[in-house]
Amino acid sequence: MRIARKSPVEKHECKCGGRCGGAGAADAALESKYRIIFEQASDAIVTVTPDGLVDAVNNAAEEMTGWLKNELKGKPVTDLVPDPDRVHIPSRSRPLAREMFKIPGTYEDVAILRNDGYVRLVELSVRLVQTADAPALAVLRDMTEKKRMERELITKHAELRNAYVQLEKQNAERESMQQTLVQAGKMAALGELAAGIAHELNQPLQGIRGYAQELQAVALPLLRGREGASESEACLREVISSVDKMASIIDYLRAFTRKSTEHHEETDVHTAIEEALKMLARQFTARGIRVERGFAAALPRIYANPLQLEQVFINLATNARDAIEAAGRGSGVIRIATRRLDGRMIEISFSDDGAGMSERTRSKAFNPFFTTKEVGKGMGLGLSLSYGMVSKLHGSIVVESELGRGTTFVIRLPEDFRELG
Repeated sequence: MRIARKSPVEKHECKCGGRCGGAGAADAALESKYRIIFEQASDAIVTVTPDGLVDAVNNAAEEMTGWLKNELKGKPVTDLVPDPDRVHIPSRSRPLAREMFKIPGTYEDVAILRNDGYVRLVELSVRLVQTADAPALAVLRDMTEKKRMERELITKHAELRNAYVQLEKQNAERESMQQTLVQAGKMAALGELAAGIAHELNQPLQGIRGYAQELQAVALPLLRGREGASESEACLREVISSVDKMASIIDYLRAFTRKSTEHHEETDVHTAIEEALKMLARQFTARGIRVERGFAAALPRIYANPLQLEQVFINLATNARDAIEAAGRGSGVIRIATRRLDGRMIEISFSDDGAGMSERTRSKAFNPFFTTKEVGKGMGLGLSLSYGMVSKLHGSIVVESELGRGTTFVIRLPEDFRELG
């Protein structure tokens, strides 16, 4: 009996059941599938040969670089490297380099050059296939918009932080101003109260003086020749003298605290200085402060408000006192000098050997409510008010000071500001 022989194909189908008969077609289908995935990927994909040439480019890479696929394929990858001398590369980023395709890894903030000359920032991920001649696979993700938003966010954050700091500063200044205004209100009320108290104290003081004089006239004649008569007479004289001093201080307080007017008259500057020093004489003595006078002879009178001049001189003398006290030596010297200048002008200077001022303090010395003193020891209005009063007379006031070397305030006033128009 003759047995029929099968063909090789039939033998093959018998062995594998027909599963491998279309191997070539299956490989082609798989390659087509991967080609579609490669082309339609949302991230740009570029393959680079070991010698640095572009091997393949997908649609996203074409759109990112602005080059057509056939233009990029076969070109050196260095064509995508931006020249720092010709284009701007954002800070904290680095240009694309051929060496990046030789080492697997992820590189952030990489700058690449588009065909139109613009620079894009990308995140570059490199993968290497484990064969000598296989191209490197590079995935480029456009980070330009993200980096722009990050920069804007950083800028906005900095602006917001600065605005917050400014707001905090303004809020602190507002609170300080509010406290200062409250204190100023208290001081104004205290001034009115002091004026009233001065008026009320004047009457009992005059009563004390009258009784002391009555004792001098009546009791002392009866005590003459007896033990202690001389001591009693000395005590009564001291009582009358002290009452006169108190009355003089009260009269000055009443004059100083009454509402200032714009009444100007021919004023002796030296008299105004001496009147200002009267209120501070005991304070100077208690603090070991000596006042030296260098008054010019025959200084002309000036047309001014004497009470306002006294207030200016009190403010300057008070500042000198505080500066000497801040130096911590327990003593000091205030020098007050006057002289006549050319052009019908006079100059008054107040100098002290106190602690002095820093450049910052000196630049703000005449600002309203600016003070370096502790709370309750000053409101920062004295120099500001003095500046305003001097300016009304068409004069000037400047400060010269250095830390540890004392301070000098120099005032220049015209003899008659009306002549200046």
